Amino acid sequence: MILSPAALLKRIHDTKAVSIWNRQTGPIFWYAASVPGPFYVNTELVIGKDLSASLLKQITTIVAETKGAAERAQKLETLIMDAFNADETYRNIIETMVAKTTESFSSDSFSLLSGGERRDWLFSIPMAKLMGLRHVYLFKNGDFYCEKPLAMGEVALHVADLINNAASYFDAWLPILEKAGLACVGTVSVNVRGRVGTDRLKANGQKVVTLNTIDTGFFEQSQADGLIDAGTLEEIRLFFKGAQEWASAYLMDHPELFNASGIDAKSFERLESFFTKDPWGLKESHAAFFEAMHRAIEESKAQRD
Repeated sequence: MILSPAALLKRIHDTKAVSIWNRQTGPIFWYAASVPGPFYVNTELVIGKDLSASLLKQITTIVAETKGAAERAQKLETLIMDAFNADETYRNIIETMVAKTTESFSSDSFSLLSGGERRDWLFSIPMAKLMGLRHVYLFKNGDFYCEKPLAMGEVALHVADLINNAASYFDAWLPILEKAGLACVGTVSVNVRGRVGTDRLKANGQKVVTLNTIDTGFFEQSQADGLIDAGTLEEIRLFFKGAQEWASAYLMDHPELFNASGIDAKSFERLESFFTKDPWGLKESHAAFFEAMHRAIEESKAQRD
């Protein structure tokens, strides 16, 4: 079954493939750039929290323990396809991606699909099976594998879970495809966050197609469909307008929202970096709060040690 836009939107919220923080109790989300934000994207959850966690754990084990490329690919395919065949929701997501792909690309514009280690494979492997195409496994160590021979100059369509800044494309996936002698016509993804990644890919000649774009329009439609309240929409609109303004309005002078003593080690490292480097220039207008947070950070570090 192909999911309607409304059904897909609800699925994304229900599974927390996009999670929104509780602005009354916190804690906020920390992004890889060591800056905070009001929402976080875990696209793989769209197939189900327990299923995605189980599959990713098993994928990690297979990649680590299976040395032969052919045997490794067969184990990955069996794992993914068994889950796909057993779970209707999983099938619905993939069927929707296939429909979007056939609608957006001509059938003769590519001859195979590629997917990168690890999360891409949750989507690229079953898509390749449904479309009757070869699948090229792209590994983080720079290797690649396809069950059947590849011809120099063949064109791939890359399948991804999420496009953010497209770093994985330019650091890994596109160079590996080039090493394999393959061109890339574009990419199809479940989610796109922001414009940085899509703009980079388009400037490089790739067509970008996605089921969902996480932007102001996404949250406006979410509010219209009753999936978030008006206060949340107002906050996220401010975040997209300017992250600094959002932080001033919702975070500063509220140490409990940062939970310095209770967050995990990676989040704590990002919190410390944020208040040390002050990337958004907030310290001057919130000097007392920054001093209080520095004290809280030092106290938490002492407890963690």
